[in-house]
Amino acid sequence: MLNKQATLPVAFLQAIQTTLLRYQSTRDHEQDLYFSSARNLARAQFQLADEELSRRLWQDVAERELDVDRILNLMYGCWFQEDREAMQEADAAYSANRVAGGLPPSQVGIFEHC
Repeated sequence: MLNKQATLPVAFLQAIQTTLLRYQSTRDHEQDLYFSSARNLARAQFQLADEELSRRLWQDVAERELDVDRILNLMYGCWFQEDREAMQEADAAYSANRVAGGLPPSQVGIFEHC
């Protein structure tokens, strides 16, 4: 019985440490959201050719008010959407161009991008 009580605080501390190590900044979370959306859309449109799934995914982009141009850049600016490094490079280049050009993010309704 004493061993169970002694290991409980250790397990609790390990759980806290693991949780703290998994902290994700807001910027990283936003980037993951864009990468995931671009990855899912690329798969639905280019690999599966699933019109209904593509429509639902674009609707999700519109509902989340994501920057459509940024997603399109990730879809067409990377050969492999599974390559996180390539996605980060394409996203950084897009962000730099947008800031340099002083352009606001585009948030259009569903299918207006077509």
